Order: sequence, then C-alpha cells, then structure tokens
Amino acid sequence: MVHIPIVSRLSLGDYRSITLTFLILGIEACFRMVAYLIPAFILDAGKALVEKIFPWVVTNHISARAPPLEDAANVQEMLRFWNYPVQEHLVRTQDNYLLGIHRITHGREQVSDKGMVPNPPENIVKLLQENGVPLAAETKEAYLNRNKRDRRHQEEDLEADFDGQLRNKPKEGDYIKPVVLLYHGFMMCSEVWLCNLDEERNLAFVLAEAGYDVWLGNARGNKYSLKHMFLKPHENKFWEFSIDELALFDMPDTIDYILGRTGAPSLVYIGFSQGTAQAFASLSINPALNDKISLFIALAPATTPPGLENGLVNSIVKAAPNVIYLLLGRKTPLNAALFWQALLHPTTYATIIDMAVKFLFGWNCRSISPVQKSVSYQHLYSFTSVRVLVHWFQIIRTQVFQMYDDVQPRVPYLSSTRGHCPHPFPTNQITVPMAIFYGGDDTLVDVKALLSDLPDLVGIWEIPNYEHLDFLWADGLDKQVYPHILQLLEKHSFNGHISKGDVKRVIRGSMSTGAGSFLRENRTLAQELERYEDDIEEDQNHVVNRLALQTPRDSPIVQRQTFVTRRSQQSTRQTSREFMDGQEQQQQQQE
Repeated sequence: MVHIPIVSRLSLGDYRSITLTFLILGIEACFRMVAYLIPAFILDAGKALVEKIFPWVVTNHISARAPPLEDAANVQEMLRFWNYPVQEHLVRTQDNYLLGIHRITHGREQVSDKGMVPNPPENIVKLLQENGVPLAAETKEAYLNRNKRDRRHQEEDLEADFDGQLRNKPKEGDYIKPVVLLYHGFMMCSEVWLCNLDEERNLAFVLAEAGYDVWLGNARGNKYSLKHMFLKPHENKFWEFSIDELALFDMPDTIDYILGRTGAPSLVYIGFSQGTAQAFASLSINPALNDKISLFIALAPATTPPGLENGLVNSIVKAAPNVIYLLLGRKTPLNAALFWQALLHPTTYATIIDMAVKFLFGWNCRSISPVQKSVSYQHLYSFTSVRVLVHWFQIIRTQVFQMYDDVQPRVPYLSSTRGHCPHPFPTNQITVPMAIFYGGDDTLVDVKALLSDLPDLVGIWEIPNYEHLDFLWADGLDKQVYPHILQLLEKHSFNGHISKGDVKRVIRGSMSTGAGSFLRENRTLAQELERYEDDIEEDQNHVVNRLALQTPRDSPIVQRQTFVTRRSQQSTRQTSREFMDGQEQQQQQQE
C-alpha cells in the first residue's frame, strides 16, 4: 500500500483511537475539575461512607501495618515505621541535576539497658539462617571484638566527608561493609523497595540485616530528584532527558558518589525493570563503570519489550511514537495520577490500577494480595519525562535497544534509518558478572532477544507464574527469589576486607571523582563568565556609541575608549581560555 503524506499517515483505526483518547482525556479533566471544587469535608464523608457500607475495604481490618504505610509521605516515614536508620544524600550529576538518594547503614535496633542493640525481625533471621548467611549483628560484633573499637568509631569509618574525599584512607586489611545499590523502575521512586507488609519480603531490610550497606537510588525527575542547579520543573528544558541521560549521568554519578562516601572499591547493583535498562545501557557505554560494579542483578529486565497487550494502543505506539507528545505534552506524563490517588480510597485506586495494567499489559497481578496492592499502589507512581516514555516506544517500534532517536520518520511504518542510524547500546561488551530473574507471565520481557544481546551470565532464573510487578510485591519473594540473590552476593560481592589493589583503586577513584567535581565547578563558572561576556560587550559598545554621538569620530577620546573596550574583551576571553586549559591539564596530571 502506498503511503500518501498527511492523508494516509495513519490508518482510519488509528485516527479513531486517537480521537477516543483525546475524548477520554477531556472527560477525565472535567471530572478532575469538578472533584477539585468539592469541599474537603464532603470528600472525607464520602470515604467514611464507603468504608461503612463496604467494611472489607478497610485495610486495618486485614493488617495493622497497612494504614501507616498507605499514609507514609516519604522514605523517611516508611523507615521510621519499620525502625530502620535512614540517611539522605544529594548527588550532583555532571549536567547539574540533583538526585536524592537514601541509605540504610545497618539493621534494625532497639533500646535496652546496654544502649542500642540489634533487633532483627524474626522472619528475616529465619530466612538468613536457612540460607547460611550470618546476621549483620554477629558479623559486626566479631569485627568489633577483633579490632577493639566501639560502635561509634566503626560507623565513622563507614562515613566520608561531603566533598567526596575519604575521611580516613583505607589501608590493607581494613574492613568496609559491602555496598548494595537498589534502583527502581519506570515512573517509580525508592519507596517501592519499602512497602511490603512483611519485613522478609522487603529486599532492602533483608540485605541490611545480612550486613550490607544498602543504598536506594532515584532517577532525575521523580519526587526525590525534582531539582536542578539552573532549571526549574515548570520549564520544558528541565524535562528534556531520556534513558540516555539516565545511563550517561544518573547511574555513573550515583555510583561514584556512593563509592566515594563509603570507601568501598565496588558495589552490587540490583535493578528492577527500567533500573535494569539504564544499567545495561550505562555499562555498555561506560567501560570504566564495569570495574566499579562487582555484580549486576536484573529483576524483570526490560530492554526490548515486544509491545503492549492492547492491539489499538500498540499499533499507535509502533506507528508513530511522537504522537505521545500530542497526547501528553513535553514535560511529565500522567500528572492526574497523583490527584486521583489523593482523592480516591486506596482500595478503589488499586482497582483502577489493576484495570489499567490489565488493559495495557494483560497482567492479572494475582500473586499480589489485595491489601498489599492498596499499600504498594500508593507508592507506585512518581514523575519522569515524556521523552523517556517516547524513548521506550521507539525501542518497541524498532525492536532494538538503542539511544533516543531525535530524527523521527515523517511517514509512520517506514524505517528512519534511511537518512541516519540511531546508535544501539553495545550491551555485548559488558564485562560485569550478571544474573537475571524474570517472570514466566511477564509480557514486557523478551528473554530470547535479551540473551542474544548479552555476554554469558552467572545465573538466570524464571519464576513461572510471576508477572512484572511481582518482583517487587508478590507473595513468595522470600522463598523463590531472595535465596538466590543472597547466594549470588556471597559469591560475587566485595567481601569487606580491603586488599592492596583495592586501596589503589579506591584512592584513584576518590581523586578522579574529586577532580572531576572540581573541574565541573570550574566549567560551570567559565560558562557563566562567557554568558555575561555578551552583556558586558553590549554595554561597552553602548557607551562607545553614545560617546561617538557627542564627540567627533576622530577624537582621541573615542579612539582611546574603543581601544580599551577591545582590549578588555580580548583579555576576558583569554583569561577564560587559560583558566579552563589549566584546569584540564591539572586533572590529566592527577590521573
């Protein structure tokens, strides 16, 4: 069939689907406006009436832990509920985004006559004992007795200064807790790792009790990383990022920060969904990053999803991914999700989410209990850019795990590679040991395509009845997934004892990170200086022009002022160039 521009750019069914989508969005916007105008006391009365008529939807009748976790506003409140320590950190990326990340330094504690003593949950203790993993409390106590140092000094050795330099340089034979970084998926944040109703199903708590230094990452744009040094979230430019930027900046900068803070030579990276995609991408284009990760565990890995379950939506996505910009704009998608999340009862909201994922992906989510859904779905959604969503649709359309394609074909269904070739991520060049866990009913994972693009793995496990979200909140995680993860960590993670080679790598990495941060600051200042050069030049020219109007052109005053202006401009540019050249030479000498 011949595709005529404009007339046959989309099929009749595609136009009908787009029209229906706009109609649904318009109706939703009207309902949202009406609900926004309803007084709060009427909404509260409505929720109370629903709970009275349908008492089985009240989650505290099923689990006393559900209401506090449903209402928790942030990671700090969630960890406070579970009695785990939390630290907040800010990572400044090379392109000046500020990422908020969280740290769980040790296991749960309680106050006793002897002060703060370990108090690990019984179910986690049982899980670790069944898999032959020593408790963090036992390992820590043995370490304290061996080194004759108290708890306070040990924790100080695990900390570092805010400038990225180690407070005490590690020495051969020193002990540093092994580090694990957990990274969330698409349109999520770090809260998804903390909202299981059973402690033993929260991977972060299992690892903390096993003696690991646990960090929770956050991608740019979500609720903990909605900050930039020079841009504001209401500006379109703030949201001009795709998976490329997550791989080029967010992941490597976060890892450099964590290793600089802890002094560990490497860490274990555990990603879920998009968290695995950004790791595959980042490791493939950052060779040096492969030396900083001792093990990469991919939960529900997503690189080339075969498509969406709904035929109409899938056809639109594959025909013209850029149609999404028409539907959702250029900033962040699904802003209304947070509005309806706050307005609706958690059980009602969970039902709507179930219907949505069934419609788009064909998931039934039977492995997640209803009360778990009412809690987890309250922490499911967080912001990202529309460009990230379009990037995923480009990958689905081409079935190639590639970088964002800035030049889209004008006619849908035709290849865009005739005029240019988007760069695929060279994932077969990754050297990090990798393990994969995927669900047998996960429609977003194409295992054959994934394995064909990867080097040999250290392990691959299929959980037969699991879907995509099950790897976060399903029943049986502590029996079907976590034992394998603990075994992999025991075999491949940094064991905590610094070797001579580790000392060199840590110090070299700390110096390069510090130098890179310093050079980034200098480059920012130089850019600011160049930005103001034009204003200075314009002001100086304005003075000369005004003076020329009042004084003859051949007057010595005008000639002198013109000469001074030109010398000043040349001096400013020369100083800026010399400053940047000197900083780059200094960095090269340090490396």
